[in-house]
Amino acid sequence: MAEEIKDGTQQTVEKPVEKPVEKPQDEKKEEKKEKEPSVQELMVEMAKLKRAQEKASSEAAEYKKKWQASLSEQEKASMEKAEAEAKRQEEWNAIVRENKINKVEKTYLAMGWNADEASRMAIAEVDDDFDGKVKIQREVDARKKKEYEAEIFKTIPNVNIGGSSGKTYTKEQFDAMSPVELTKLKRENPAEYDRLMAL
Repeated sequence: MAEEIKDGTQQTVEKPVEKPVEKPQDEKKEEKKEKEPSVQELMVEMAKLKRAQEKASSEAAEYKKKWQASLSEQEKASMEKAEAEAKRQEEWNAIVRENKINKVEKTYLAMGWNADEASRMAIAEVDDDFDGKVKIQREVDARKKKEYEAEIFKTIPNVNIGGSSGKTYTKEQFDAMSPVELTKLKRENPAEYDRLMAL
């Protein structure tokens, strides 16, 4: 700001800039609390919104009634025909989907899948659910691997490979063994131990 001095010249004098005074933390918290609505205020607001929604719904229903009343007989018949066609199309799509599921399910049943796996996989395939298909395939692979290993162990003759004991055990005897006996069997006759573990 310019000020005039006695000799007629002007001198610029800058006034110090005032910094805004910061409020203490307690006052800030109080202001924040004042801005947050109470539960009662929220309930009132919800009630207002509900009333507005009900009003809009009733107005829409009334408008629809008036609109339908204003339609000519030909327009009403045309509208009913369109609704019937849409319903028929939905039913047809459901039949087509069910047919596709049945065809795919038969394919998986022919591949040796059980009914539940085949049904779930068929639905996933028709719905194009990639993640579902991968999950089901993993379950089937794990089940088939387990069945295959069990079948292999049934057909393998009891051969003592490098063990000192060629004795075979029943599943009941194996289950009754102590941890020390199990360790000894595994060390001395690993083939027999593996066969019994697979049962």
